[in-house]
Amino acid sequence: MVSWLEALENSERIRLAPHESDTLQLEELLHAVWWAGGKPGAPGLARASPEQARFRAEAGPRFWKSAVLRRCWEKPRGYAGDFLMMESLYRHTPAGETPFERWMDAWALELPGFQAVRNRRDILSALLREEHARGARRVMNVASGSAPELSAVAREVSFERVTLLDQDQGALDAALASFTRAGALPATRHEALRLWCGSVLELLRNRSELAPGTQDFIYSIGLYDYLTERFARGLTTKLWNGIAPGGLLVLGNFNGHNPMHHFTESALDWYLIYRDPEDMLRLVEGLPGVERAEVRTEDTGCLHLLVARKAG
Repeated sequence: MVSWLEALENSERIRLAPHESDTLQLEELLHAVWWAGGKPGAPGLARASPEQARFRAEAGPRFWKSAVLRRCWEKPRGYAGDFLMMESLYRHTPAGETPFERWMDAWALELPGFQAVRNRRDILSALLREEHARGARRVMNVASGSAPELSAVAREVSFERVTLLDQDQGALDAALASFTRAGALPATRHEALRLWCGSVLELLRNRSELAPGTQDFIYSIGLYDYLTERFARGLTTKLWNGIAPGGLLVLGNFNGHNPMHHFTESALDWYLIYRDPEDMLRLVEGLPGVERAEVRTEDTGCLHLLVARKAG
């Protein structure tokens, strides 16, 4: 693989967008690494294994030429999927000072898991519009980042109260700036956007002001990938209690069958807790007033969205 990447870097092909033949060959090389380094029937490089260390030492620096992959690896804000990394996925424009850096970034931006993130944003934007049409006026986003799916919709529809909870004040500042640029918050309506800087532990320990039945739509799309089963069920119960009759809860989670699974772990040191549809449905199992619960999978198949309606 390393020799192939070296040859690519010294070729004229990097001055163009990644060609399908190069993309397929790189994919095949990665799969060969996963199968060679894994156990029988279980591909992948074991965490902290000599094989994984070798892959990172030899191949890693070339993958990290991509701006988006380098940010995931270096984690300058303490975690891989920070709001600036997510915004680069949404911009979908390759960055880099050299042709090889731009080529590698273009390749990375087309990875299925990153396309899934863009799909997830679009699905949420559509759900926000649909729920507004149903009468939803109070929306809460947990672990919101800069909430681009919400600021885009707020240009078209008016919510009475939008609550964003995130541990990163920079993400919340970016959200405020985005809402203001979109014209969603004229001077007389800044009170419509509430920003909480804190962790979800505040919700679970009742140190927040999420009162029962006060939200029409609550969603969290990038958090549950990091939550243990016990924590996830506890938080789901808390969020469900905060939803008003007839309201909607939407939770996102990657699944372990997505084709980026081994790459994010081995190349980026980015480990998630994966859930299949059955795991997602168990999160709302036994909760009072569940009128309907279903799991939707976006087009790449990399991630799921649990969509649960509370009885009116």
